[in-house]
Amino acid sequence: MRRLCIAIVFLLIYSSGFAQTRLIPASHEAIRYVGRFDFSNPQEVSYDWSGVYIQFRFRGSECAVKMSDTGHNYYNVFIDDQPSKTFDVKSDTTLVIASGLGTQIHRVQIYKRTEGNQGTGTFKGVLIPDNGELLPWKDVPTRKIEFIGNSITCGYGTEGLSKTERWKPSTENNYLSYSSIMARALKADYHIVAHSGLGVVRNYGYKEKVSPSAMPDRFNRVYDEKEQPVWNFKQWKPDAVVINLGTNDFTTKPFPDKDVFKAGYEKLINEVRKQYGELPVFCVVGPMIDEPCFSYVKEMVEDFRTIYQKKNVYFVGIPTYLLNPEKDLGSDSHPNYRGQKKMAAHVLPLVASILDWDYQDSELW
Repeated sequence: MRRLCIAIVFLLIYSSGFAQTRLIPASHEAIRYVGRFDFSNPQEVSYDWSGVYIQFRFRGSECAVKMSDTGHNYYNVFIDDQPSKTFDVKSDTTLVIASGLGTQIHRVQIYKRTEGNQGTGTFKGVLIPDNGELLPWKDVPTRKIEFIGNSITCGYGTEGLSKTERWKPSTENNYLSYSSIMARALKADYHIVAHSGLGVVRNYGYKEKVSPSAMPDRFNRVYDEKEQPVWNFKQWKPDAVVINLGTNDFTTKPFPDKDVFKAGYEKLINEVRKQYGELPVFCVVGPMIDEPCFSYVKEMVEDFRTIYQKKNVYFVGIPTYLLNPEKDLGSDSHPNYRGQKKMAAHVLPLVASILDWDYQDSELW
């Protein structure tokens, strides 16, 4: 039965005029992985976090990839830095991502749009013609930045048509979130550690003031949805970390006590600094929440800067009125792409100034 399924897959590829027979394994050195990936099986590289991406170059006129999923995830594909298509993966499948191209060298980028609760994805390799060639990625960024957050950072509802539209996986696009927009503007690689509905100490709608498992509990994981294996922080060290948490702690009552919330946030920052060293940490609040979250986070940051003498912890407040409620909101009143660009434009100059990095703002306007 398995041989029959494989034969059918290749028959479909050949019948569409796409004829390649050579499989480049997922372990090939020319394939570049950015984000938290599991390489325990190098032939089947797995992942589930939002915003992980895969990059490679190939010489030839056509290309396909072999992927699988335990659920239903969505991806953006870029060919030669131009948007090509959006595709979804539900099971074990072969996806034709480029055909009818010139035989010169082409760049392929595959970005995971959706988050961990949509399933675990696996990348199994690249299919190219017998006379094709897989080549290493060029112009690898030297800058690195990590984002820790919730649905806003995930890009929840960025493609929703209105604030009253209910969320569905196809409207979630991490590539259009402020985090990804900022990273592109800064020409930086980035990791996303984010999950919708989670807070610092209390998750959205939880009946008590403190939830048993909040966002900081996932910081050390390879997978968003699995406690094991633990992430090896030596694999990748960012130059800065941006945290946008607190919205879910204070969207519904009962609110967590101030001291408990501040202590939970301080613990997360200390864990970040334990793993990465004394790097800059930016604590963002908003734009879907204001008081008392604004004051609590600002006070916590000031404690770091004055009491603990940790000057490279910064507060960044995004007011709720930055976003136009009729133009800047997508599914379930979350920021759409226009709103996310406004967020990036608000935070980006501060981060760039502190890091002394230049940036491009062409995507923001």
